[in-house]
Amino acid sequence: MQSYFLGHSVSNMEKWNGKIAVVTGGSAGIGAQFVKDLAKNGIHVIGLARRHERIQEIAKELGETPGKIYAYKCDVSDLQSIKDAFKWIEETFGYIHILVNNSGCARNIKILSDEDVSQKIEEVIRTNFNGLVHVTREAFRLIKKSNDYGFICNINSNLGHRIPFPMDKNLSHNVYQGSKFAVTATSEVMRQELICQDNDKIRVTSLSPGVVETEIFEAAGYIKEGEEQLFSKLPSIQAKDVSDAFMYLLSTPYYVNVTELTIKHQSQKT
Repeated sequence: MQSYFLGHSVSNMEKWNGKIAVVTGGSAGIGAQFVKDLAKNGIHVIGLARRHERIQEIAKELGETPGKIYAYKCDVSDLQSIKDAFKWIEETFGYIHILVNNSGCARNIKILSDEDVSQKIEEVIRTNFNGLVHVTREAFRLIKKSNDYGFICNINSNLGHRIPFPMDKNLSHNVYQGSKFAVTATSEVMRQELICQDNDKIRVTSLSPGVVETEIFEAAGYIKEGEEQLFSKLPSIQAKDVSDAFMYLLSTPYYVNVTELTIKHQSQKT
């Protein structure tokens, strides 16, 4: 398989053969694609998700792969759940090399709504920001423990860099965008902290997709179950496109840090 990013061959992934990756939100969408592609490239993958049984199903569907797939139940919005998951990871594997902070959620709400949306706001912030920070702290400890090269990829969003004015006043621009701006800032803070620690083995990248055709829109309440016209109107990319971008990031030399990578459909206007 050939990666289309800068003509890099997936053969450049060989340096990660046998390494261990953790992917949060690995049960569906972009996360599930990461789990599949990492395993196909010889990387052992620990998929964390509330619906961890779906990761087990992915492993069964794929069959034998160069890298093995493991599943563990974890809710990144719950600090104790995160600590329990990484305790199991450390006891089972000892250390890791790669972290993909992919878990994320959105809610079709307005911050200044007259309705009580407090719980939904908390869900977004705890998942998209708090969870990412706490997961990274736990993972960083285990990456350092490997005494090897490591990689942290925070799955961000185009909306973590720019907020276009809504063409439809009923379309919610909400706390999701704020949580993703926080990911942009936090990714850079992490990168700078590593430099200040004289740690040149671990890289941090913020990977920002545009509209991706996944079930997050349905879960957020933007579309109803089975409704497809949203993606027929919005230029969108696929989870595989985002995964290919991540594989390119992994394929770069250890001394190269692509700090921010944005990927979207060529027709997407914002």
